[in-house]
Amino acid sequence: MNRQSIFVVVVAALASIVSSSDVCADEPASSAFDVDRGGVVMTFDDRNFDDWVNAIPLFDRFGVNATFFINGKIDEQAVKAIRQLKSHGHAIGSHSVHHLKAVEYCQDHSPEVFLRNEIRPQLEAFQAAEVTPTSFAYPMSRNDAVTDETLLTVFRHLRTGKNVGDGQRVCDVDAFFVPASRIHQHGCLIAKGIDYAPTRPDRTFEQIDAALTRAAENNEILVFYAHRICATKPDGGHFVTPEALTQIFSKAEELKLPFYTFDQLP
Repeated sequence: MNRQSIFVVVVAALASIVSSSDVCADEPASSAFDVDRGGVVMTFDDRNFDDWVNAIPLFDRFGVNATFFINGKIDEQAVKAIRQLKSHGHAIGSHSVHHLKAVEYCQDHSPEVFLRNEIRPQLEAFQAAEVTPTSFAYPMSRNDAVTDETLLTVFRHLRTGKNVGDGQRVCDVDAFFVPASRIHQHGCLIAKGIDYAPTRPDRTFEQIDAALTRAAENNEILVFYAHRICATKPDGGHFVTPEALTQIFSKAEELKLPFYTFDQLP
């Protein structure tokens, strides 16, 4: 190889290195990784900062990392809670500015207006707090194909919810379960509510244990959602007790089911 050829090769190599560095500088590295095992994604909604922070020792005890979907302003109170939660490995997601029904809002206005008024202002505030949410939880689980298509231009994953019929077993509802190997193909995941467990027929420990067992046996991802975390019924808001969470975490531990955050899902 002559000197001119060597010079061309070296310049090309350097250009490639510089180009790669520029991409890394402009695009933050994703925290997602290949998910090859079934597992549980625990999520909590709204602005229940005191409850969530007080529950950190419980999460730490079982090695559980959860995703907390925050609505409203990312103010000083929110930033303080975010920093505490993130320091223990938890993830932060978006829950919109005004906690409105996305389907109805998009129909009354437009998907573009929804992004402009309900999503982007909050994302800018998150960025100022050094948080880049990769996921969004629909308020009141109101979504359709239009909202999914719109929001998946901004987020890697979305979360909605679904009720089960009277007498129906959660473990028999395929919509709640996604094979781990195909999780990257599912932009919107359907979660099962666990507030008030185990006092409601669709969220008894028998129901929840059976759902966890199916996820473990079939190598599937199962998503749960709740709101407040408190020992007794609060004055307002949906809630799950620390005792119920302990039961769920213990069963998952028994089944050797890992816990994932939404940030970790590809």
